[in-house]
Amino acid sequence: LVPKHILACMARRVAAGIWLLERTGIFGYCPINGHKVFIWTLTFLCYTGYYLTRKPFSVVKSVLCPYCRNRSLLNDNYSNNTVTGWAPFDGTNGETLLGAMDYSLLFAYAVGTYVSGFIADKVNTRYFLTFGMLGCALSSILMGVAYFANIHHVSYFIVVQIMGGLMQSTGWAILIACLASWFGKLGRGLIMGLWSIDVGSIIATLLASIWVTPNGAWGWSFVVPGLIMAALGAAAFLFLVPDPADLGLVVSSQVKDPGEDKPAVTPLHAQTKMNKIKTFFVGIPRALLIPGVIEYSLVFFFVKLVNYTFKFWLPYYIANNAVGGILLTGQVAGWLSTLFDVGGIVGIVGLGFLSDLAGGRAAPIAIVQFVTIPVLYTYRVYGGVSFASQVALLMVNGVMVQSTYGIISAAVTSDLGTHPTLKKDENFKATVTGIINGTGAIGAAIGPLLAGWITADYGWDKTFYVLMGANFLAGVFLFRLALKDVLKWYEALRDRLKTNQYRVLPSVTELHVEVSEGGVSDSGEQGSGTKDTVL
Repeated sequence: LVPKHILACMARRVAAGIWLLERTGIFGYCPINGHKVFIWTLTFLCYTGYYLTRKPFSVVKSVLCPYCRNRSLLNDNYSNNTVTGWAPFDGTNGETLLGAMDYSLLFAYAVGTYVSGFIADKVNTRYFLTFGMLGCALSSILMGVAYFANIHHVSYFIVVQIMGGLMQSTGWAILIACLASWFGKLGRGLIMGLWSIDVGSIIATLLASIWVTPNGAWGWSFVVPGLIMAALGAAAFLFLVPDPADLGLVVSSQVKDPGEDKPAVTPLHAQTKMNKIKTFFVGIPRALLIPGVIEYSLVFFFVKLVNYTFKFWLPYYIANNAVGGILLTGQVAGWLSTLFDVGGIVGIVGLGFLSDLAGGRAAPIAIVQFVTIPVLYTYRVYGGVSFASQVALLMVNGVMVQSTYGIISAAVTSDLGTHPTLKKDENFKATVTGIINGTGAIGAAIGPLLAGWITADYGWDKTFYVLMGANFLAGVFLFRLALKDVLKWYEALRDRLKTNQYRVLPSVTELHVEVSEGGVSDSGEQGSGTKDTVL
């Protein structure tokens, strides 16, 4: 029943949908840029879908465990008769159980990320991505089934969360590797910054908040995103092209920084066979030897710890801390928490553009980490003073916290995955992404777990102190790479100020050269005691 040309297309591992679009000539006038725009858009939608199925639980927390420790602060927004919660999360240990739920998902995500990045370099990435997206859809729907089937066993929730974490881990490494194949290093900070905009969190929060009301049908907060994710998985199977060579496009060289060889992407429409699967073995230990991988992995551990603590606890935090003396409903708190993601959009795009302009990413990221510390303190102290201060400080926090997360997870991993030391070993792209994102995922698993435990026993102040300490350590681990960027900027400044005959600044190497003493000038006069290196 399937046409022969579709079977032949699938035998060559080319997506049937994109093959049909090729036959229509839709990319005929500008095949290279047309395919790039199409792939960028498709992968962006897939990335959005992953967050659609990851975020709802953070919004639903406020109805699973409504005001577990703050019932004395209830106001007219709720009454004691309507605030019932959902067993087993509505007890005095509700916050601890919610933290354990986050840990179950994120720890499974961390373990799966290391493995999926390695697998993605060895198998058909389109099939693997489709499998992961459909698995995410199923796990999200199963979480919603708990409401409709009246399930209250904590073991059920934990098993579904672990399944969701493993499926969530299949996406990031594949999507980043796909983009790295289509887009070169030039301008990658802005391109990847735009791509990594967390629209999925905003949509998921707004969508899940519709059913987050007292005794509302919160199961739909999981089922609807799951159905959307299933549709996106089908689109990925039909249209995703992981590599230009799959469409008969041969990339002669990667796009490199100015001054290096510029690439030439030549369409070969007569080519009907795709390249054979590369069998060169790429190991995780060798990927760790790439300069910067270990340091950025450690930095991403702390960056993601902070970012995911906010993502998974912010709606609950807003709902459980009075704003202007009033406790907000879970629905309003969910809507308000999207401002954090809106601020993240500004931060990611801005930092991506600045890192491209500066010619280095480590120094800008390190600066942002240290500046984030007083920003977090300000939000904790003054965020609840009024509704206006909550809105403003949420936006500022989103700018600072999410900007570095987006750039490291997208632009930096792409840079390192195509590092010059790899030469022709292109299969490192997903492996490097898996290492960095996997290490970050461990931090993402620990952060929400610590937040639940520390908040339950010591309060929110101590939780914010832990987040500030994580930002400080992230900046410290970037010191060497940031110093390297600063020295590069210094050399660039010296070159700009250089004239035809005089140099107004010494080079970096001259700064370390010991001056000679007792020199004699050409005229035979005794020298001044030092060797002039700067005129």
